[in-house]
Amino acid sequence: MHFHSMATLPGSEVFLALIRNTPEPSEETDQPRTIPDMTPEVRSIVMEEFADVFPEKLPDGLPPDRGDAMKIETDPTADPPFRPVIRLSIAELDELRKQLDQLLAAGFIKPSTSPYGAPVLFVRKKDGTLRMCVDYRGLNKITRKNRHPLPRIDELLDRFRGARYYSKLDLLSGYHQQRIFEPHTHKTAFRCRYGHFEFNVVPFGLTNAPASFSNMMLRVLDPVLDKWVVVYLDDLLIYSKTKKEHLQHLRSVLALLRKNGLYAKLSKCSFMQDETEFLGHTITKDGIKTSAGLSKAIIRIGLCRDCPPSLFPPRQQHSLQMDRRTTICIPSAQTRHLLRPRPPHLRPRSLTFVETDASGFAIGAVLLQTDREGNTHPIAFTSRKMQSAERNYPVHEQELLAVIHALRTWRYYLDGTKFSVHTDHATLRHFPTQPKLTRRQARWMELLQEYDFDFKYKRGVDNIVPDALSRRPDYREPDPVELYNLSVSLSPDVRDQLVQDYNDDPRLGPIYKDCLDGKVANGYSFQNNLLYFTRRGATTLAIPRHSPIRLTLLHDAHDSATAGHFGFQKTYDNLRRFVYWPHIAKDTQQYVATCEKCQRNKDSQDRPAGLLQPLPIPSQRWEVVTMDFIGPLPPTARNFDAITVFVDKLTKQAHFVPSTTSATAVDVAHQFFDNIFKLHGTPTSIISDRDTRFTSRFWQELHRLMDVKLALSTAYHPQTDGQTEVMNKTLKTMLRAFIDNKQSNWDQLLPSLEFAYNNAVNASTGYSPFFLNSGQHPRLPTALLGKPSSSVPTVDTFLTEQATTLALAQDALQRAQDHQEQQANKRRRDHKYKVGDKVLLRATNITIPADSIRPADKLRPQFLGPFTLLEQHSPVTFRVELPPFYKIHDVFHVDTFRPYLPSPESLGIRAPAPVDPTVIDGEEEYEVDEILKYRFYRRQHQFLVSFKGYGREADEWLPVSNLDNCMDLVTTFKEQHGIIF
Repeated sequence: MHFHSMATLPGSEVFLALIRNTPEPSEETDQPRTIPDMTPEVRSIVMEEFADVFPEKLPDGLPPDRGDAMKIETDPTADPPFRPVIRLSIAELDELRKQLDQLLAAGFIKPSTSPYGAPVLFVRKKDGTLRMCVDYRGLNKITRKNRHPLPRIDELLDRFRGARYYSKLDLLSGYHQQRIFEPHTHKTAFRCRYGHFEFNVVPFGLTNAPASFSNMMLRVLDPVLDKWVVVYLDDLLIYSKTKKEHLQHLRSVLALLRKNGLYAKLSKCSFMQDETEFLGHTITKDGIKTSAGLSKAIIRIGLCRDCPPSLFPPRQQHSLQMDRRTTICIPSAQTRHLLRPRPPHLRPRSLTFVETDASGFAIGAVLLQTDREGNTHPIAFTSRKMQSAERNYPVHEQELLAVIHALRTWRYYLDGTKFSVHTDHATLRHFPTQPKLTRRQARWMELLQEYDFDFKYKRGVDNIVPDALSRRPDYREPDPVELYNLSVSLSPDVRDQLVQDYNDDPRLGPIYKDCLDGKVANGYSFQNNLLYFTRRGATTLAIPRHSPIRLTLLHDAHDSATAGHFGFQKTYDNLRRFVYWPHIAKDTQQYVATCEKCQRNKDSQDRPAGLLQPLPIPSQRWEVVTMDFIGPLPPTARNFDAITVFVDKLTKQAHFVPSTTSATAVDVAHQFFDNIFKLHGTPTSIISDRDTRFTSRFWQELHRLMDVKLALSTAYHPQTDGQTEVMNKTLKTMLRAFIDNKQSNWDQLLPSLEFAYNNAVNASTGYSPFFLNSGQHPRLPTALLGKPSSSVPTVDTFLTEQATTLALAQDALQRAQDHQEQQANKRRRDHKYKVGDKVLLRATNITIPADSIRPADKLRPQFLGPFTLLEQHSPVTFRVELPPFYKIHDVFHVDTFRPYLPSPESLGIRAPAPVDPTVIDGEEEYEVDEILKYRFYRRQHQFLVSFKGYGREADEWLPVSNLDNCMDLVTTFKEQHGIIF
């Protein structure tokens, strides 16, 4: 609509109304079926004279024996195929029993003891009901193909010359109106939860069903065939030159159907029309033309606005030029006219193929055939925009959707014809042999089984025409504007679900019924059969609290990519702008708090857990020793790159030993023996961090060096009181002051720095470590300038002074510890963890196999788990149940924990629970979910694998010899990544 000018009265308001056609809402009616338009003469014939030919459903009992029962000839050398029963949901089991009862009552199936056995599954029809399907792929594979020719479409079209009136008949459940040859019924057997059955009538999904049914229809209509009726499978078209003739012809055809016990579906029939659609063509009194749907896909692409004529020389102006960067460039109306396909004349013996493509928002296909000279000609084009649900399909299903659309569109051309499907998605070649199918794939497989074709791969750069058809600009939708990160729209299914949930909800149900009766409820309003709630001036959609839609809303407001996994307040704000349900704030808070991704990936904002637990003050010198490493440092001339620090817990005396970062437990034991044991003896406790170098191997080697055969009960404490960390900071500060520019002489400075540190007064004890250990201060060069001391204390006096000094140091240490504990606990909180709790473990300083495939450590999860607390070692440390391949010490401080909050059942299942292992020969085996990475390590081919039901923290490198039960995954991964061994 265009406005070139508009005159308005002064002071008047102007409004613009946009009017568009909208589909009327579908409503349930009491009419049993749809009756097509008919003239009185036709109505008399159809509704009265031959009313029995148009029943609402097929009558019970077997079809009459016409001598044309379908035979199923199979390879005699092949074993009868059978497959396991597919597990069905409760709703599907209820529907299965219902349909079995109907089929048994009608006599269409019977109980079976056949060695054949195809599985049963269900697919959902457009109206939402379930349709039972039998997967006959195994039977079709060994069935000898019936090469009975289907009618040639061009020959059928030639029969309509001079005709002016047309009636079209569509048989009711066509295949079920033909018997299965009695000796072959056992081959149609199918297995399910409720038994083993076989068909007495032709089921859907058999490869020879179209040919057998076509043969039956030719025999039934033989007296009038090609005189005033043509038939293609279950579609009949009656054609006549005059009305009087047409009524006679209609009677004769209906009489043949009655005579042979065949029935038509009234709602799909049309009578006495001067124009009708048949086999992809529009049949009129003036002639035959190609149906608009066949060619409009290519015609509606349109012209390129800025296409220079010089791009197309005169001799090439009939060519269709396109590539992936341009849509289509057509320089003249004459060339565009050539894009209209001529009336197709499909030759059964010529090479036929279908090219398809999907773009993510649309699908396209072209039907082609090769002539006698080897030239390829298009027969028809098709394309359509994907529905919103189809745009969410995986890529391989979108590509398969294009194939399904093409087969449905050109069914009349392709039934009974050997052809190939060309696709640029290579994995579709394996679809016919895919062992496991989803419901959608099973529904498509049932259609594919009716055709004789194979998949062939065609490079994307060569798959031009269907690619262009699938990329029409008018099919592409603008990116939707997502308000407040809420991605829920009220589809008809959602509306229906809400109406059902309103009636079942104990709180909103009575309110909804009052609104239906016209009563006004406080705070609630009623519109379009939905309930709205008004609070503080804002009107929002009311949701029943126990409706499954509530969980969808919570997911989209918190878990979706557009929501960002924000905290409670932001998630709650997003929800309450649009929806309301009782206790929405409580549910939102619980949903966010139990979100496993948030628990794993968000850092904790709480104060560190676990009050400071100072270690007891030793009663003797070098009774308790702390040790740790400083490194890596710049290598020295003697190839040292680390320092081992030993500190006495009581006197604070320290020894600095040059070391390497590659030092093992044995090396550390030698350092201790050479530098500590020879001076101070064996300690009763060693305090260290959780490094694996301070494990039992250290003590074994130390006992060997001391030549002790009786194992000592020396304790190992996987904790620290902060003393070593303070010592390390002091030593680093001293090194910075004296190290050279190359930072390579620090190992030569250690003796001097050790002396300086031990001679300095410690703030905690009030004495220098030298004095507390030897009872006197070391002699320095400056001490030689002073007056020599002439007094020599007795032994008893010396020992008394030593004991007094040591006691004073212990008191000073106790006061220092008390002050430290008081100050530290101001920034900490007590914990409530107990054995058996599930916790998440802070990922800092923990390396797992999955980290090797993460490009950035900053984006790795903050917490791992959940893990179970097995044993409490101290008031603030627990032993944690870790996977065996973690290979780290399993005792942790409570400040590394985060409580794991599982999602309650009321909020649905939001993450898969860990899968219990399978026990085979006493060994636990876990199911591999995915192969992530490959490496050749220690002369072994290894794969990084993930396990079903477990997070990335459980990923593990495994040798290929351990993956015998998932070699299909290994083979696929090797093919995709070009790995050969």
